[in-house]
Amino acid sequence: MKSVKKRLLHIRSVVVHGYSFPVLLSLALHGVLLVLLLMGWEQTSKEKITPPTHIVAALVELPETKSQPKPQIDRQAAKRAADQRAAEKKRQDEARKAQAREKEQQRQKELALKKKKEQREQEQKEQKAKTRREDVARKAREKEQQRQKEVARKKQLEEDRRKTQEMLQKLEQERLEQEMLASAQVEHDQQQVAQYSTLIKTLASQYWNRPPSARNNMEAEVRISLSPFGDLLDITMVQSSGNEAFDRSVMQALRNAAPFSEFTQLDRRIFDEYFRRITIRFRPEDLVR
Repeated sequence: MKSVKKRLLHIRSVVVHGYSFPVLLSLALHGVLLVLLLMGWEQTSKEKITPPTHIVAALVELPETKSQPKPQIDRQAAKRAADQRAAEKKRQDEARKAQAREKEQQRQKELALKKKKEQREQEQKEQKAKTRREDVARKAREKEQQRQKEVARKKQLEEDRRKTQEMLQKLEQERLEQEMLASAQVEHDQQQVAQYSTLIKTLASQYWNRPPSARNNMEAEVRISLSPFGDLLDITMVQSSGNEAFDRSVMQALRNAAPFSEFTQLDRRIFDEYFRRITIRFRPEDLVR
């Protein structure tokens, strides 16, 4: 306890001489030490507990004397203060470095964004230029294709015109040939009709008996129906001659002359067209042999 009191007196003298911060720090540390000592004392003195004595301390300001030596500074407190200053400086340095790194990162980020923007703009310019080139090439191809189509169309028109002319010429040639054939066929048919009509009149004249009242220039128009074998199927007076006896003699002569077997040799087409039903005019002078 005496050493503690001495230490407190020393602290008081230090405070008196103006070392406030170290003194206060030392005072606080000694107070903590004193509390710990008192707690240890209480634990060892279980049988007899003595209540703590309150110590009243007062600062007494003593006059300065030039000859009084300066008190020694607590080295541990000074070291701790220096460590704190060093730690604070280190913290400030690290903060400055962190801020500098952050600024550098921000700058690098801005540079990267700027570079990316410039690259994107350059790519857009190149894409636009490429698109313009492709448009020019596409238009040139389309123009060439259109030209080729026009050439092909004109060529096709010329070919179609040539084929049309050839077809018209061929059709005209066929028409002329058909007309010639038709004309020849008509002529042949007319000859056949005239020949077999004359045959009917000739055969009928062989069986005709001229009535006394018949006169020249009388004309009776008779329609007859024949079978392909020359059989007389029907006979009708279409226009009378005005002489009943002559009309009856003509119809009777046709009945007697039938069948006309020569018709089996006639072309069936001509028969169907002209002789299946035919009208013949008879005059007395035509029947005379």
